[in-house]
Amino acid sequence: MISTGLFAMLAFFVFAQAAALRGSGQSAADAAALAAVREARDNLYEEFLAAAGEDGVDLAEIIAGDSFAVGSACGEAQRLAARNGATLAECSPLSGRLGYTVFVETGSEVNQTVIPGVGGQRARAEATAVMESLCDIREGEADDDFPELSCDGESWWLDPDEEVTGIEPRDLFGIRLED
Repeated sequence: MISTGLFAMLAFFVFAQAAALRGSGQSAADAAALAAVREARDNLYEEFLAAAGEDGVDLAEIIAGDSFAVGSACGEAQRLAARNGATLAECSPLSGRLGYTVFVETGSEVNQTVIPGVGGQRARAEATAVMESLCDIREGEADDDFPELSCDGESWWLDPDEEVTGIEPRDLFGIRLED
């Protein structure tokens, strides 16, 4: 028979092990959600660079994230979850906002213990990451004026005959985890 003191110590150990596993699962979920949004952001950035010199393209729609949901985002989330010892259980774009919610399950389990039903359990975690546009496009007043891209105090004039330089994805879009 296990003494009360020993049982309490074992219960505390199991609790600590489960908390550590939950923490690693949450870290994996956070990394996966951020990876999905970063992949989508980088694809929007590439779309922006390609469209900056084309006639008839509405750059404001790209900056607003109208084509945000891209297929490779959840693949990137899976890759990051795996790098953090977890499996991506679900990945989906947010409805009406620019972002992704992911659910992961850890690869590790709580060890078999004296507490019935605890051993063999995996941690599950959820995270949501969102992207926000940091920019506005201002069209020139005259037909031959170049549009101006204004992003958090920085401005660039977009000459359709010149390659866009000096603008990074993080200049156009901010990414953050949502509580």
